[in-house]
Amino acid sequence: MKYWIETFGCQMNVLDSEIMAGLLTKMGYEKAKSPEDADIILINTCTVRQKPDEKVFAYLGEFAKLKQKKPQLILGVTGCMAQRESDIIKARAPYVDLLLGPRSVHRLPDLIRVVQEQRRFVEYLDLYDDPVPPDLVVRNSDIFAYITVIHGCNKKCTFCAVPTARGPEKSVPPNIILEQVRQLIDMGYREIILLGQNVNAYGHDLKWDGGRGTRDERIDLAWLLERIDEITAPAKVRVRFTTNHPNHMTDRLIDAMANLESVCEHIHLPVQSGDNEVLRRMWRGYTVERYLSIIEKLRAKIPNIAIATDVIVGFPGETEEQFHNTLRLMEQVEFDQAFMFAFSPRPNTLAATFPDQIPEPVKKRRLQELIALQNQIQQRKNEREVGQVVEVLVEGPSEKNPQKLSGRTRTNKTVVFEGSPELRGKLVLVRTTKAYLWGFEGELVGVREEAMKRDLLPLTVL
Repeated sequence: MKYWIETFGCQMNVLDSEIMAGLLTKMGYEKAKSPEDADIILINTCTVRQKPDEKVFAYLGEFAKLKQKKPQLILGVTGCMAQRESDIIKARAPYVDLLLGPRSVHRLPDLIRVVQEQRRFVEYLDLYDDPVPPDLVVRNSDIFAYITVIHGCNKKCTFCAVPTARGPEKSVPPNIILEQVRQLIDMGYREIILLGQNVNAYGHDLKWDGGRGTRDERIDLAWLLERIDEITAPAKVRVRFTTNHPNHMTDRLIDAMANLESVCEHIHLPVQSGDNEVLRRMWRGYTVERYLSIIEKLRAKIPNIAIATDVIVGFPGETEEQFHNTLRLMEQVEFDQAFMFAFSPRPNTLAATFPDQIPEPVKKRRLQELIALQNQIQQRKNEREVGQVVEVLVEGPSEKNPQKLSGRTRTNKTVVFEGSPELRGKLVLVRTTKAYLWGFEGELVGVREEAMKRDLLPLTVL
């Protein structure tokens, strides 16, 4: 028996697909070489914007043809779209055999057995289900690995569908996370990425650390990073975490990022807009001034930190002046990377009901302006870093040029350089020689397995 999984969306969806692959493997399935070769096909979906929704239905249409040729084929839709739009899926694709929400991935084997034994449609869509830690994950990479540390989202952003797709926040107990970290290190992983819709909200629903006893020792993300660093730093394993909400960026967390050896100098901190009135209508809960103060603190404590963000243009009611406030923010902060989108109204979100929707041509034009500006900023920032020596974790051959190696810096920037394939999975030092929007070309300086925080600051080549 063979399976095929198509994955849309964020890193949490990627991990959910890896967990489902593990569950299928335990059931005796193996990965198919193509959908045509599979006995079960799962589409793990995203519902953040309209475009992925339409792609899902396009895939379902193609897989329906396979199901006509192979009636025993099990076709399932999982993830956020399954949770939020189950009625639409059932109406447009009545041949789907199962629907499974992201909170209940661990229940996949039970649903498959029902379909196999009873030959009927089945769904499990419980926003309040308690996720079960996986005991087998079939990961896409043997270099870096994801760990979910907090499920769900308690925020009420007016544009966002995630809270009604992934349910309320629930932190994973730290002992479970720490055991997963140990297992990944034993398996040879070199980088661990902690995931959450609001990863820096971690711990607010957990009890006090009884072994320490003071309010300053509450279990939060800073506390968790300290415990993880005790394991990862001696093993020379990097740690990242994403995605962060500005309202949970504490001085304690910034200090942990600055001081812990294994924690990388990179953060994804969505701003969404550079205008206070737009932020208010988004229900983001902070001001531009508050956001800028966080950036200032981050750069004061971690001078070489790389900051990525998310930005939405064309939010309902956004004026030209408010849009230009966002452009000014981009110029002021100089983000290292930005994920930029035109507002996409999602069903059953408050912003979709706002009367002052922006015309599509205006949204498209603003997005193009924003992208053009960010490209200039990104290129300029990368050019400033040419000639520096940086630590790179080698991930393997470059996709664009397989004759060269590709890896990422601690600041999450791609570097392509010539080197032996045996360097895959190693920490090396590379001198950057040419800048691009996507990162750098460089030349290998040497292998340095001990290159961690103490060797962090890039050396300017004179």
